[in-house]
Amino acid sequence: MGKTALAENDFKNNLYLSVFVGVCSSEALLNEYLEQHWERSESGLNSSYFGSDFNINEYDDEYLVSIVNAQMSDNIDEIFANSQVFDLKLLKADYPNYLDKQYNAVIIIGRLKYEGTVQEIHNNKFGYFKFLGTYPEPLPNKINDTSDMDKYAVNKLIDWGYRISVSNGNRVGCKDDFYLKNHFKWKAKKDGKTFSAIDPLRLLGIVTIVKEYGDAWDRIDVPGIFSITFGNED
Repeated sequence: MGKTALAENDFKNNLYLSVFVGVCSSEALLNEYLEQHWERSESGLNSSYFGSDFNINEYDDEYLVSIVNAQMSDNIDEIFANSQVFDLKLLKADYPNYLDKQYNAVIIIGRLKYEGTVQEIHNNKFGYFKFLGTYPEPLPNKINDTSDMDKYAVNKLIDWGYRISVSNGNRVGCKDDFYLKNHFKWKAKKDGKTFSAIDPLRLLGIVTIVKEYGDAWDRIDVPGIFSITFGNED
């Protein structure tokens, strides 16, 4: 029965965030309300008091924003002044004038699309809370090279049918002892061809070049001079 309840109340969705407002007397009390106890969720129970009230089994604390403002307000800009992690125009489209009453607490849970039946809760200890809606998670305008991309690179290569291996390897001509000891060689093999690189992201780039230009990639004329705009670090 626990597993069934967990499936029914699993609203995880990486493309959405869920927005709640409330009336709560302190930041400490709100934190206690939201604190998750993982041993409960593993047994099929709700992970927090908040989860119990709204029938949400668990959520990712990394994408949780919770704030208790000093002043009560029914103005969206004032309520969300310190927690603008999504486009407030989307919220204002659903609440064009003001909210129905004054609130001082904000709960925004990322990677969650709440579709439960409970819309508001009066909790005798923690306060009053109301669900406002779900909205698309903002997507980044800048994408940087990070270690998180490695697993996506490996996953894509496997998806393309490559067999991946990794081993220690010495970089020819390198005199850096630290580098020699910590250097790895990544390989992707398929159809008798072997590609190698010093990291998964570079390996994906090499495979992609050959996929796009063919096996004779280095015999195809491409521009050697490019127009590059220099800017600040940002």
